[in-house]
This record gives sequence, C-alpha cells and structure tokens, in this order.
Amino acid sequence: MISYGEPIISRREEFIQELNEIIATIHHDLTGGKENIILKYCPNVPAGQLAREIRKNRGRDLAARVSLSGPHRDDIEFIVNGIDVRHFGSQGQQRTAALSLKLAEIELVKRRIGENPILLLDDVLSELDTGRQTHLLAGLSGVQTIMTCTGLDDFIENSFHIDKRFHVEKGTICVCE
Repeated sequence: MISYGEPIISRREEFIQELNEIIATIHHDLTGGKENIILKYCPNVPAGQLAREIRKNRGRDLAARVSLSGPHRDDIEFIVNGIDVRHFGSQGQQRTAALSLKLAEIELVKRRIGENPILLLDDVLSELDTGRQTHLLAGLSGVQTIMTCTGLDDFIENSFHIDKRFHVEKGTICVCE
C-alpha cells in the first residue's frame, strides 16, 4: 500500500494542478463570467506521511478489516465562488461544475495524445438555465458529442447544429430525417 499509495497521492496533486489550469477558463465561459471554479485535492493522508499513518493505524485497520488510511479515501472539492458546490451549490451549479470537469478532461486528453475524445452526455441540458445551455452548446463546437435528451427544443432555440437524430420508441431506434 505504501509503495503504490505515495506515487498515487503525488500524481493526483499534479493532475489537479493541470486540471485547474484548464477548468478555470472553461467554467468561466460556461457561466457567462459569473462563476470561478477551483478544484481542491483533499488527500486522506498528505504525501510523505502515508507510511507513518498506516503503521500507526495498523491495529485499528485489522480490527475494522479495512484500511482507514490511504489514497482510496481521498476526495476532490469543487470550490465555486468560495463555496463547495457539492454541499452548498444548486443542482445547476453542480451540473455545471461536472460539465466543466468533463470539458477540461477532454482538453487534457487532446494535449496529451493529440486526438479529440468522444464526449457522451446524458440529458445534459435539463438542469441548466438558458445562459448555461447556450455557453455549453457553444463550447462543444469541434468536439464529437453524443447526447441523449427528452426533447429538442433547447437545441433548436440555441441553433445547435445536429448531424444525426435518432428517436427511440418502445425499444426501437429510428433514424430521423
């Protein structure tokens, strides 16, 4: 656990720093400049202290039959305008933070491997206000995206280009003309 855990903690710290460099602009654009986001990595045990913590808690871990210290207990906070949106944000803010993270991950993959990944979004517009919908759809230009939704009104209102539409009814998939 120690030999693998320490590098995982260190790499996660670097990864969050990389994401923060990308996500700030994306989230700012998605919210029309109204919100700023920072990802905060919250390790269960700080890097360099894992060995000491595991040794210290060995008896407790054996009694619990689970390791209570280590990277498997780490977390990430999504701080938007100074508050953790996981606990104190609206559903729209939570959804926007998650979308910002996904779009930042896409950008990171593009930088690393030089290819655009495919983005899958399930009923993404349902909990976003009109402004956030507009900014999201504009931000998807150039990204191959597969979306599911219950209606096309939001796409039509935002003049979003749809290459192909499929309609599913009673388990049957039809290509729409």
